[in-house]
Parts: sequence; C-alpha cells; structure tokens
Amino acid sequence: MFPVSPNYGSGCPCFPTPCAQAVLGSTSTPVPCPALPACVPPGVLPLSRRPPAWGRAARQPPGLPLALARAFSNNKILVELDESSGVATMKFKSPPVNSLSLDFLTEFCISLEKLENNRACRGVILTSAIPKIFSSGLDITEMCGKSTEHYAEFWRAVQEMWLRVYGCNMVMIAAVNGSSPAGGCLIALSCDYRIMVDNPKFSIGLNETQLGIVAPFWFKDTFVNVVGQRIAERSLQLGALHPAPEALKLGVVDELVPEEKLQERAAAVMAQWLALPDHARQITKSMMRKTVLDRLISHREEDIQHFISFTSKESIQKSLRMYMEMLRKKSG
Repeated sequence: MFPVSPNYGSGCPCFPTPCAQAVLGSTSTPVPCPALPACVPPGVLPLSRRPPAWGRAARQPPGLPLALARAFSNNKILVELDESSGVATMKFKSPPVNSLSLDFLTEFCISLEKLENNRACRGVILTSAIPKIFSSGLDITEMCGKSTEHYAEFWRAVQEMWLRVYGCNMVMIAAVNGSSPAGGCLIALSCDYRIMVDNPKFSIGLNETQLGIVAPFWFKDTFVNVVGQRIAERSLQLGALHPAPEALKLGVVDELVPEEKLQERAAAVMAQWLALPDHARQITKSMMRKTVLDRLISHREEDIQHFISFTSKESIQKSLRMYMEMLRKKSG
C-alpha cells in the first residue's frame, strides 16, 4: 500500500470489467483454459484465460529484433505484438512518471487480458515510453482524501494487476529503463526476468517505510521469492531504493545493460525462454508461484478491508498530505 506520485487519473470501474475483446475491439474468440476452475470466487478473476500452448514451438530464432505486426493503444499503455515471434511489448506512457492510478491499472489489466486471449502471444516485455522512469508506483492521490468505497475499488485494482502479472502463463520480462520505486518495483519483481539499464542514477526498491506505511504481505512474499529472506527483511525495513549496480548485486534485477541495448537484450532473453515447451514452463511456473498467489486469493477481501482501515487513519492521511506537499514544492 504505497504511494509515490501525485499524478491522479480520473478513475475507471475496477475489475470485473467487460471482456477485453469488447473494450479493445478484438475479433478473436478466447478459449478458457481447462486447468482453470469452472467457478471462481466472487471478485476474483481467473489469473489467465489463455488456452494452453502445448505443442507450440518458438516462432523466431533467438536474438532477432521484433518485427511489429500489430499494435493497439489506449490512453496510458501502448501494446505492440509481433505475431511471428509471439512477443508483445507493453510500453507505459502515462506522463510524467507512469504512476499507477485507477485508470492506469484498469487499462493495464485489460491490455494484458487481450494478449492472454490471443493465441499468437507467448511472451510480454514490459517497459516505459517515458525517459528515466519505469513507474513511480501507486498514485498517492488515489489514497488521500477519498471515500472508503474508492479505496476499496483502487486496492482491488492493485491486487488484480499483481494477480495477473504474477500468475500469467506467458513469459513476462521487465525491461526497466528508469527508476522503479514501490509499485514500479512490484511490477518488475512479478515478472519472470528483470533487465535494468546500467545507470547508477536509476534505482529500484520497495520504499514504503520511508512514507510511514507498510508493504502488504503479498508485496513481501514476492520480494522474498526474488532475493531471499534476509535481503528482503533488511531492504523492506529500511525502505531501501537500490541503485542499479547494487540491485544487480542483491538479485533484485537479473542483469544490467547499456540503455541502447535494452530492447535488443530483452528480445534475446525472451527468445531463450520461448525456446522451451510452453506447457512444461507454465506448469513449473505455476508450481513455484501457486502458494503465494493462493494466499492473496484466499484473503483478498480481508486485505482490502485492512487497506481501507490503515489508509483511513488520520495519521496516515496526514503523512500522505505532507508527502504530496513536499512533491509540489519540489516540482515547483
């Protein structure tokens, strides 16, 4: 439950939403995955609606640049899909800092659902279209001075974003081309592989405690699964933002590359992952992540109520207002 940007979106209805095909105009017909339960608990979307990809082979030799075949865009995200390679790129384009507003989160989930429902798509690269920033994290104005109903809607959208990325059947690679605090860090941590620009001015981490707030258990679980208990414990308590070289040393990211090589390297790594049989990789991924995913799914409403209770405290609201004022003075 972390804010880091005062950039506010007007707000869209949170999931459940209309089918992505209706929203984005796709003519493809999604085929439900037979591994999914026939009935899903209220308020919880299936983590992936993609059909199983058994028997599908990689469509492009490793390392070849993406030749874009299809693209669609909404206000905050540009999606480019090369159907020959099965790789899509989702570019965040919500200036000034790609803050995770309710609008952004809803568009993100719709865009990812559209790709999940496209049988041609096997992998997604997440990156930013805005220089020097991957994502600044949750939009602080969504958490300050709003109704409890709004807090619930917003937090459900945050949960949905994480459930979709962390539980996605497709290969997810984060091409981190700028700083990535808090929620931006969570998006990267939720991917299968993280490549960051080799620039010591860019940092990444879960810095919630610096604002006097606490990262929820599923942020913590995701972080622990990436870097281990001790590093996560120290980093979370200190609210540390790790410069890129330190992030590599700690295992927060998997590799650093020069900025001009980032997309090329992301495509090469994606090709390596897609060279494996999809069904074996997907089942292994599910086996590794299921416990963490199930923990949030089982306690989703409880987590929302905890967020509402915590965020509504006057001490927290005061802290958020002070932080917003500090940002205004800094930008002015």
